[in-house]
Amino acid sequence: MMFFQQLIAWIHWDPPRFAFTVPFIDRPVAWYGIFFALGFILGFILIIPIFKRKLLEKKQILERDIANWPLLLTDLKQGIGKNNSQMIALFNKFSDKAQLAIRNFKIKQEPDEYLKREILQVLSSAMRDSKLQFTRTQIENLFPKAIHSVRDLSVFLTDRITWFVVAGTIVGARLGHVFLYDWPRYQNNPLEIFKIWEGGLASHGGTVGIMIALFAFLKMIHKRFPEFTFIDLLDILCIPTAMAAFWIRIGNFFNQEILGPVTTAPWAVVFGHPYDGSSPLPRHPTQLYEALAYMVTFVFLFTLWKKSAEKLKKGTLIGLFMICVFGSRFLIEFLKNPQSAMIDESFLSTGQYLSVPFIIMGIAFLLYKSNDPIPSKIISNGSH
Repeated sequence: MMFFQQLIAWIHWDPPRFAFTVPFIDRPVAWYGIFFALGFILGFILIIPIFKRKLLEKKQILERDIANWPLLLTDLKQGIGKNNSQMIALFNKFSDKAQLAIRNFKIKQEPDEYLKREILQVLSSAMRDSKLQFTRTQIENLFPKAIHSVRDLSVFLTDRITWFVVAGTIVGARLGHVFLYDWPRYQNNPLEIFKIWEGGLASHGGTVGIMIALFAFLKMIHKRFPEFTFIDLLDILCIPTAMAAFWIRIGNFFNQEILGPVTTAPWAVVFGHPYDGSSPLPRHPTQLYEALAYMVTFVFLFTLWKKSAEKLKKGTLIGLFMICVFGSRFLIEFLKNPQSAMIDESFLSTGQYLSVPFIIMGIAFLLYKSNDPIPSKIISNGSH
């Protein structure tokens, strides 16, 4: 048995740091970069249905949903002429003044503001009418090309937020590493800060960078998407973030960095060429410990969202995310070698000191009492 444990303990891990070299420009691509990008790509795919579900929570049509006003009125007028029962049911909900304007509508004519407001109000009320029971999909099918589909809007939001998050992650994580872990190296060589391909990203800094990026993103979309709050975006983003964090730690494993102390545990790994230049001895694979914790967090949050999204209080998902991610990070830090040249780690590590505020923030989110962020005026008249 002892021989078997020793045999397992001496698993040797020494993959090449670079996966391939880009032709023509002769630029090597590291495994870490591949896994980093994979996390964001999978996150992009995952966040689309999350946005879609969030958009469908409010049964209303806003001006941002209209792709082409003249085409919408053309479809409505033609549907009435063809005795389409659904179109007639919608038409009957308009006021006499609006009905007259619709009958007199000419192709490619832009409706006035009064008619636009009433159209939005009628379409929204039709989705809330217990007799008509129109779904968003039915309305989209009634007015093809005239109303943006919820999926198209979700893709639009996902595309925009991805750029903000990528920028926030890279800038925040890089600055976090520079100022919290390795400032003595960079203070006399500030241009080295821009060489992110050489490594050096701090997850706590990346988290702060993402939150700042979300503030900027919310400011950009607020007029078109008034139903979203900052906490909504955090709840939406934390699920794919947990999954992306898993892949980033797998990248750290390939990069042979963030090593644990020497151990005789049967699952220890011998890193052939550690990034920090340390000796190739059997060590705790702390990258895999974190990766496992983040994957469990992702599965937990995704399952909770899938089964109970509409019942969850705002801030629940991001609160659980911060407690699970940074709580596990705090515990796993006990098995990591010192990494900071800035902070005394004789009592706790830098990662532990930085994790505590996020754990507290997670508890605060769980205790947060939210109200409906959409003013009643928006619901009543369909405008913004």
